[in-house]
Amino acid sequence: MALLPITKRTMTRLKDQIRLAKMALKQAKKKPNLYTEDELLYMAMALRHAKIQLKVKQLRRKQEKGFSNELSETSNGNSRSREDDGLCGEGEQPEQPGQS
Repeated sequence: MALLPITKRTMTRLKDQIRLAKMALKQAKKKPNLYTEDELLYMAMALRHAKIQLKVKQLRRKQEKGFSNELSETSNGNSRSREDDGLCGEGEQPEQPGQS
């Protein structure tokens, strides 16, 4: 299998690449003489690669937004497990409720 050389990288959206590759593969099924075997293999490989890139991009964006179940680096887990951090002072409390 000889891969076709890519001389110029086009900047198209991944969804457009997926859509165009699917359309070309469907046309190839209807008209078998439209593309060579090498071109069909290249389009199938490009389709798989674009789908993988799209999934990676979506996962990266989801993790950057911060709505994942994983703990972030700045999170210190349970915020109620603080011991003496100086925020809650122990003042004198009356022994009988309602008396000051």
